[in-house]
Order: sequence, then C-alpha cells, then structure tokens
Amino acid sequence: MDIGSLLQQHIYPAIMLGSLLEGETTVVLAGYAAHQGYAPLWAVMALTAGINFLLDLAWFWLGRWRGPQLMARFATLQRGVDKLTPRLHRHRRKAIFLVRFLYGLRTAGPIALGMARVPVREFMLFNALGAIVWAVLFASLGYAFGRVISVFLGHLLHDEQLAAAGIVVVGLGVWLWRHYRRRTREHAP
Repeated sequence: MDIGSLLQQHIYPAIMLGSLLEGETTVVLAGYAAHQGYAPLWAVMALTAGINFLLDLAWFWLGRWRGPQLMARFATLQRGVDKLTPRLHRHRRKAIFLVRFLYGLRTAGPIALGMARVPVREFMLFNALGAIVWAVLFASLGYAFGRVISVFLGHLLHDEQLAAAGIVVVGLGVWLWRHYRRRTREHAP
C-alpha cells in the first residue's frame, strides 16, 4: 500500500485526530489535501468546523465544571484566562466568536467563558459561527496553497506519493516548530 492510498483511506480520521492536536495546521493541510483530490473541500470544511465546535464546547463545559481546579494546575491556562476575563462582560459575543483566532486563547478562551457562566445557547451559537468561519478560512488557505504549489511545482506533484509525503513532512515540521516555540516560551524567564 502506498502513502497516497493510505492517506485516501484515512483522511477523515487523520483530520479528526489532527484537529484535536494542532487545529490550524491540520485544517490548512487538510485544505491542501483537498486540492490534491484526497477529500472534497466542503467535507474538509464541514468536518473541521464540527470537530472544533465540539472541542470548544467540551472546553466550555470543563470550564464550568472544573475551571478553578484547571487554573490552579496549569499556569498557561491561567494566563490565557487572565487575558480574556476583563473583556468578557463588554464584548462577550465577540469573544466567543473570535477566541479561536487568538493565539494563546484557543483552549483557555472556552474555559474562561465556561467559568464566566456565559449562557449555553449564546456560547453554542457564536461558537458555531466562529467554527464555520475559521474552518472555511483555514481550509481555503490550504486549498489556495495547493493551487500555488501546483503552478510552481506542478510537474513534480503528479506523483501522489511525493504529494502525500510532502503533506506529512510539512505537517510534522510545523508541529515540531510550534512545539519547540511553546516549550522555549514556557521556560523563558
């Protein structure tokens, strides 16, 4: 079994797992994979919007249920909650919609919103709208990236194994870079 057919068979579970680990990178790579023909773009957008909506809803409920315990245990969450909390009362709906776009608040934001006792229906509505816009934006960026790459390197990308390996290598490289940056930032004085 070659890499291309493996990716074709497991694209949706890979998107689901990747969305849990590294959201934006996964959606961009999934958009690129859609350009390469591994999945329809609309399916990538729908799946990533749905998964990220549910993930943020889980963080929201966790914030409601165990918010103070999480803050005591994880300093990075506490910093994110501290950034968002002063703005919640004046800009609650904007915060719900935009939190997924703000670096460092992807997890802390829904937890802070849950701790702030934001009404569930309001959270679900603006979280759904934010998830849809977010998924469409990042999947489209990946798809557009695929178009640009095919224009410049089209003759090389006819080999599906090379394209699939490129997706894996770029994804792993981005994940390692982000992981390294996060660790160095946590250990900085």
